Amino acid sequence: MQRSIVFIIFMMASFIILSGNTLHAITVILSQNPTARSDKHNTPVNLALKKEIGPAFSVNRIELYFENRRPDITVKRNEPINALVDIKYTGSGLLQGYWEVDGRILSHVNQHLISGNSITLQSPKTPMIPTFDTGTHIVKFVITSPASTVPLPSVLFFVVPTDYAGKPVVIKLVSPKRKSMLEYAPVKFEWEKFDSKASYSIQFFKGPKEKPVFSICLFETSYTVPESALKRIFIPGEKYYWRIIGCGTENNLGESQLREFTFKK
Repeated sequence: MQRSIVFIIFMMASFIILSGNTLHAITVILSQNPTARSDKHNTPVNLALKKEIGPAFSVNRIELYFENRRPDITVKRNEPINALVDIKYTGSGLLQGYWEVDGRILSHVNQHLISGNSITLQSPKTPMIPTFDTGTHIVKFVITSPASTVPLPSVLFFVVPTDYAGKPVVIKLVSPKRKSMLEYAPVKFEWEKFDSKASYSIQFFKGPKEKPVFSICLFETSYTVPESALKRIFIPGEKYYWRIIGCGTENNLGESQLREFTFKK
């Protein structure tokens, strides 16, 4: 009896498919038996699909700032400005959100993120961030998908008249004290009022000359870091700095000194 040896040829190809908001890698393994019966138009092929599922698509951190790498900027009327947002994420999928100025949507964003763990987006050139009204204005980048509990930062820009030549007023910080060692729990930051109707930006940094790790705009003279921001942004044992920027009713600007603090391990 003669023994017959059958050779099977394997070919493999990989594809990326989109399912909902998640990108999946699909590996297709093609096996062909040359001894199988075929004709010139058809060749029997065995298919095996292997689905490679990566980590779920999620946003881990958002850092918002202007082109000066600060969460605040002062410009004169009709002077162009750009805001940037650094987004750190896991997995792959469709990122959806929008740029917002003073509570109004400026531009929508829909972008597929396939690989890597961070991306930097810039505010649109058309329409640009409006700078024709003097006073205080707030910029946000709002993410609508994927759903996230990451605290959304906001940044402040001040539009002053073209002939403005004023100097910032010093804003006095109240607490925490300089070089404080804080418990790793929600903590209250306080400062003195410098104008009856001022708006403020509280800003947190890893270093005096670095871009902010978090900032938010408000009208009160205190801010308590929530649990969600604490756990995602601040690391126990590491040094941080905070600062207050403010703008009053008559375009008078205020700024505090940087103050150092550390959360206990």
